[in-house]
Amino acid sequence: MNRNLILITDTYPFGAVAESFLDKEIPYLSSFFNSIIIVPRNFPAEIEKVERKMPDNVVIDTSLLKYFTNKKIKRILFIKIIVGSILFYKEILKRPKIFFDIRALKKTIYYLLSAYLVKNWVLNFLKQNNSNLSQTLFYTYWLGSSTMGVNLVKKDNNLIKVISRAHRYDIYEDLYIPKYLPFRNESMSINRIFCISNHGMKYIINHYPFLKSICSISYLGVEKPDFISQPSFDSIFRIVSCSYIVPVKRIHLIILALKEFAKKRPELKIKWTHIGYGRLFDQIKKEATSLLSNNIIANFTGYLSDNLFYNFYKTNPIDVFINVSASEGIPVSIMEAQSFGIPVIATAVGGTPEIVTEDVGILLSENPSPEEIANAIEFFIDNPEITKRMRLKSIENWEKNFNAVKNFTEFAKTLKMI
Repeated sequence: MNRNLILITDTYPFGAVAESFLDKEIPYLSSFFNSIIIVPRNFPAEIEKVERKMPDNVVIDTSLLKYFTNKKIKRILFIKIIVGSILFYKEILKRPKIFFDIRALKKTIYYLLSAYLVKNWVLNFLKQNNSNLSQTLFYTYWLGSSTMGVNLVKKDNNLIKVISRAHRYDIYEDLYIPKYLPFRNESMSINRIFCISNHGMKYIINHYPFLKSICSISYLGVEKPDFISQPSFDSIFRIVSCSYIVPVKRIHLIILALKEFAKKRPELKIKWTHIGYGRLFDQIKKEATSLLSNNIIANFTGYLSDNLFYNFYKTNPIDVFINVSASEGIPVSIMEAQSFGIPVIATAVGGTPEIVTEDVGILLSENPSPEEIANAIEFFIDNPEITKRMRLKSIENWEKNFNAVKNFTEFAKTLKMI
């Protein structure tokens, strides 16, 4: 039975948004383990930096950050990889095309470099702490080079136990150009893989059938809010979206859909609020200003802290939530919307069809036209009774499938027994 958990992250707990899902998970893990050590690899961008209060038995270990910021260590490892890493040349022999694609070659080298950094950190950590490996579990939040790094140590010491969550970017190779993720066998041959969606689990098993016995689904979740969102009772229809403003989220599609809707129904007024920021923030704001007519109000809040985020949903009527992303695991933003009782319009990508059905919203095609999205918005406006039923069903769906108490308690229990 495991008493100690070592959680390797990217930037958590220092990043405001990236990996913020862990805010909901950590309290449950801390109630099942005697001690938790969180080990981030990187500092976030300055705009993302936050401070978090952790449970008493959770410690932040920043020593791995020193490995990833030490240019001398990285330069030495880089040379070792190029000169004589058996793993590197095995990967080249397995996929010879890598050698002729500079992007794939760089990805392979830096993936392996990161894995070696984590491996060296693990070896040093075990040496310094004299850990009881029979009671210790390594948990990598992403199924990537950190997982491989721990696994390289595990190959020489089978007492080490390592599990990983698998989300989206760490699963789907076709998200990349070229369509390739390095060292899949070395990164995935671990004790357990917990996929956040059934879609992701099927993808892994289809591509790597030998992993079927260690793969399972473990949905993320959100906690029960102390309110239920209210619909609009005036002449304005209110839409909310929430995400990073980056290309994969296709926020420009929402703008084009609203432009199309305004032409179809010029007599109706819509207020669209987007919560979140990202590198396309200014560009998207300019597009909204230039393309949307007077009957469409666009509001961009930027990043909202947890308190401001929940206060927004609590104090503003909201009629529908929209997500038109080109790729997803299962969006936590949709879990949150459903917990508030808000129906959803979303694209049928990744695991999204596991949370959005005809009972709780409208599932768009993977690559919807602005007209398709505009028609979905129009449906909610023209069918208030159906929308009312969807609001109730949304809460039921959250309670059944995405309740943090149920999901994270079960997950923590499972980790305890590995």
